[in-house]
Amino acid sequence: MDKSAKKILAAILALSFAFAMLASCGGEKTGENDGTTKEADNLAGTEAENETAEERIYPDLEARDFGGHDFTFASRFVDNQDWTEWKERDLFAEEQNGIVINDAVFVRNRKIEDKYNVAIKEISLLSTEFSSKVNQANKAGDDIYDAVITGLIESASMAQSGSFLDLFGIPNLDLSKPWWSQGTVRDLSIMHKLFFIQGDLLILDNDAMEAMIFNKTLVKEYEFENPYELVKNGDWTFEKLIEMSKSASKDLNGDGKMYIQDDLFGCIAQADTNCSFIVAGGDKICGKDANDYPIITFGSDKSYRIIDVLNEFALDEDNFINLHRFVGKFPVYDEQVIMMEENRALFSWIRMVIVERLRGMETDFGIIPLPKLDKAQENYMTNNNPHTGSGLSIPVVASDVERTGMILEDLCAESRYTLQPAYYEINLRGKYARDDESQEMLDIILSNVAHDIGVVYNFGNFAGTILWYGQDKKTTYASTFEKMQSAMEKAIEKTIDAYEKLD
Repeated sequence: MDKSAKKILAAILALSFAFAMLASCGGEKTGENDGTTKEADNLAGTEAENETAEERIYPDLEARDFGGHDFTFASRFVDNQDWTEWKERDLFAEEQNGIVINDAVFVRNRKIEDKYNVAIKEISLLSTEFSSKVNQANKAGDDIYDAVITGLIESASMAQSGSFLDLFGIPNLDLSKPWWSQGTVRDLSIMHKLFFIQGDLLILDNDAMEAMIFNKTLVKEYEFENPYELVKNGDWTFEKLIEMSKSASKDLNGDGKMYIQDDLFGCIAQADTNCSFIVAGGDKICGKDANDYPIITFGSDKSYRIIDVLNEFALDEDNFINLHRFVGKFPVYDEQVIMMEENRALFSWIRMVIVERLRGMETDFGIIPLPKLDKAQENYMTNNNPHTGSGLSIPVVASDVERTGMILEDLCAESRYTLQPAYYEINLRGKYARDDESQEMLDIILSNVAHDIGVVYNFGNFAGTILWYGQDKKTTYASTFEKMQSAMEKAIEKTIDAYEKLD
């Protein structure tokens, strides 16, 4: 989510209020390294002393009595051990339990519930049944879900089938406000219609932000340049990543072969790295024209320069490991942590949720943005992973859109001053980040977030095809694009037709 670092820092002051409420209601709950309310109180007080408060803004919405209405979110969960982290924890909290995120959600919800006399609920649907359950309710005219939240790619598919309302037309929603992600408004609207959005209400999309981590022990041992300084000087590029990775790789057991569970690799990647690096390099598979219609932007000189990097990752198995090649053989995401812990990986591509997995690791690590294509590129770009990032939508059968818009607007605004500071300041900045530089890097990571509409909508299945090229060791990006370009154009036309019919 493209949140200003300065605003997030200032917003920490809200915790003084929010967690003071928790302390008075639930006592002083503490726990060993678990992000408790006492930890939150201490950090909020420190930040309050050191930061000048941003003048908070709130929606101009008067209190209403909605008669105890159950305002219900439908969310998805994935019944897969590798996806246990990708479950909403930002919508509903049964009670206070001392865990910062949970308690921030509880306080936020209670404030909105009291203002509008509603009860905020969540129905968690299995991912394989999510779209069918929501569409079944739509077909029956049953508005059991006031709002739905699922992965961006599924959101795009459901939107085209007419499952959702255009958010630009919802009363009381002001999508220009800072608590809504302006990146999603900018990148994911089509024909000036927007059917799913991210915002401060959610943190699963924060977890889906892409970045890299590096092993400080190996950087020191090999006397490498400081990655933090490379980033700050604008020198953190694909070329530098490859150079350092190749210098670090080592056959530790001397058997003449490089294997993921035995040896030291310069960089850990995943299948998602392909589309991720396209955005990081300042390119996209698809953008939009002046009329907000999708257009293909892939195929430029810049695209092929990025492809050269991806090909090097795919073929050089002595230096770059793609975790997805080993899915089914052992828990690959656990192996990612083990490799960093055992100093067997210099760099690793990540989604931010992995930082929480590393919290017990003794080996020191740092967080940095994805590299740039070259020094001439102005900004580091952060891709929001569409496979794990979530989007908020309103079902087409919503019976009271005025009420829905009012509650979502207020929930999202309140989250800006409670949930988001709790997530960043307590969890990432205060608890999981290991140093001040990582916190500075987090600001850079969040400053330029982008969505590739060509990946989210997977026009012509081009994104879905090249996604697995790293795993399959294919290097035919250019010829694949030439073969699939016509199918991509037809898919774009089909999406446009679908949205025109929704009128």
